[in-house]
Amino acid sequence: MHKARPLHAALLALGLGMATPAMTQAQDATVPVNITAQPLDQAITRLAEQTGLNIGGDAFLLEGRTAAPLRGDYTPEQALQNLLQGTGVTYERTGSNSVLLKPQVQGSDEVSSLPPVQISAATDVNPTDTLDYGRAELETLQPQDMKDLFSEESSVSVGGPIAINQKVYVRGVEETAMAVSVDGARQNNKVFHHNATNLIDPALLKAVRASAGVAPADDGPGAIGGSLVYETIDVDDVLAPDRTVGGFVDGRYASNGEVLTTSGSVYGRAGDVELLGYVKHMDGDDYEDGNGDTVNYSTPALLSGLVKIAYENDRVGRFELSHEQVNDDSERPYRANFGGLTAGRPVPESREYDLTRTNTVFNYSRDRGEGLWNPKFTLAQNETDLETREVPLTAPDVTLVYNGITGSDSASVENLFHTPFATISTGVDYYDDSAIFRFAGDPDLEESAENVGAFVQLRQPVGDWLFLSYGARYDRQQFTGVDGSDHDDSGVSANLSGEVFLNEYVSINAGYSDVWGGVALAENFILNGAWAYGDVKPVESSNYTVGLRAQADGFFGEFNVYETRIENGRTPSWGGGPDQFADFDIEGFDVAAGYQHGRGALSVKYSDIRSEKDGQEATSYDGNYFTVPLGKIITVNGSLALPSAKASLGMSAEVALENEVAGGDAKQQSYQVVDIYADYRPVEALTLRLSVDNLTDEAYTDRASYGHEFPTVVTLLEPGRSFALSARYTF
Repeated sequence: MHKARPLHAALLALGLGMATPAMTQAQDATVPVNITAQPLDQAITRLAEQTGLNIGGDAFLLEGRTAAPLRGDYTPEQALQNLLQGTGVTYERTGSNSVLLKPQVQGSDEVSSLPPVQISAATDVNPTDTLDYGRAELETLQPQDMKDLFSEESSVSVGGPIAINQKVYVRGVEETAMAVSVDGARQNNKVFHHNATNLIDPALLKAVRASAGVAPADDGPGAIGGSLVYETIDVDDVLAPDRTVGGFVDGRYASNGEVLTTSGSVYGRAGDVELLGYVKHMDGDDYEDGNGDTVNYSTPALLSGLVKIAYENDRVGRFELSHEQVNDDSERPYRANFGGLTAGRPVPESREYDLTRTNTVFNYSRDRGEGLWNPKFTLAQNETDLETREVPLTAPDVTLVYNGITGSDSASVENLFHTPFATISTGVDYYDDSAIFRFAGDPDLEESAENVGAFVQLRQPVGDWLFLSYGARYDRQQFTGVDGSDHDDSGVSANLSGEVFLNEYVSINAGYSDVWGGVALAENFILNGAWAYGDVKPVESSNYTVGLRAQADGFFGEFNVYETRIENGRTPSWGGGPDQFADFDIEGFDVAAGYQHGRGALSVKYSDIRSEKDGQEATSYDGNYFTVPLGKIITVNGSLALPSAKASLGMSAEVALENEVAGGDAKQQSYQVVDIYADYRPVEALTLRLSVDNLTDEAYTDRASYGHEFPTVVTLLEPGRSFALSARYTF
């Protein structure tokens, strides 16, 4: 018997009669259900979304089966009964708000026994969300780094071939201009423009949500270009409800660079207590690019870990304490995000980058799915520490050590009000951010910002044809410069988005936001003790998005157009001073189409994104910390399940079209890269994956990487062809 796999089910925040991620639905209450005729696995996902019912079971049960259309007001159980009628699949209750799907035994009401699977809840969903991945999507992707994590999205680009220099751009907006959180903890990780901003191991994640441009008020302050929300795994995501202890060990070998990745996890529950531990290590040599040349100083050196303990019961709610740490320590190119310069001052070939990000979070929540008292509390500490060590060309006996530390202490108190009118989220939040630069013998240089905010966000269904999300927040910030000067300011942010369901096949969504972001801290490595602060302006933005979605009989299509305008974006420099500012305009559109059925899927996505700084096309140099030139990008993704062979196949491809950047002297060259994989499960406990990355051995620089529009920049080419074999044994 093969191991049960989670269905692609999510719990959406849709107000009264529907479920938020942590809430339970009153099973005798009716809710509006609108499901078209479609493959049964997709219909089950829609049912979970619309009713809040937790549905577990083996995904193979649903393959090749079709659900009849269902529309009207039903209790969750009535809707499930109607949906499963005549499909050969039945269910049994496993809790007050959960069921387990099982095959119907012919001529009998008895069902066979399958191991139950917990369906993990997704984060809150909004009408204009750019993407929303749950645990099932992440297990299919099996991402090794952030580039793999977003490989299916033409509108999300990740620059850099190695973990320490990868930066994420969502619809052209760099993540530093977004409100980024991990398990509810605010991330303040802008240390040095030559390295990654948020060093994250995607293997730790159970959910990722991006709200580009228009973000809800309860996603936190500073959402200038939207929000990025990451959630790490819980015990319920990996341990079946009928078990008390479990674990897994992973191994992966990739031929290019002889990279060996090992990881393991042990987890369990005892009564209401849960405990999870996870560790991962990557090691290897420098990789070869598509030309067969060795890319010096590209050795993988990632070490990550997660410890999480939780206590939960229906009476008191859930208490959770987690600590996450990710480290990359190795010799890198002197400027870690590109290979070198053919002009300018001479510098060493390399220096050591030792980057560590830690995230410690305490969360408490109790959401009963009804009533006016559903509190949530978060207390967190986030820090990124970068130490660089270099030997100057003029003093080979000297080692210079520079240290940059960014941190954020944050807290939030929130309550959900479930009313007949809407689900209302309201609360207050706080952060104390700092950026410190240290060099032996000199005094520490520091900028800091302290902010207190209050917010309210309403999510309101209007009949079964309209869903609205709207809210506002007020923030007051005190910014302190390296000279000790204080600058106080405050502002209001507002957002409105909605989706209109024209019929069971087509919907239109739109959103708009005005955001006040306060004064952003400068990166640590440019702080200058001689800075004198003049008129330090708070950054503000306006965002809009309009989209069309359609689906019928497994086919789907989507079109979105969007724009982010940033005013007073802070662009300080070591010699130019702390109070330099610029305006940015980032706009574009996406088109997506595809087909999905019980055994496979195929999608094609296209994005065209343009960025300007002060009215001129932005380059990867002057767009730093806000945007990067992207142009036209196409992604193609496909998958096919072969149940009888206990196998599945998949592929992904990215095509970047040639792009001329007015501010640069060279073109961004076109490229085409293809990855393929095959999964096989010979026994229940063992899963194997054979993959080929960069199948055609393309020599290319990723579109979001630094510098390939400049002829004097030696860019870092991506790895050439690599064969990889990975295995996971679960116990």
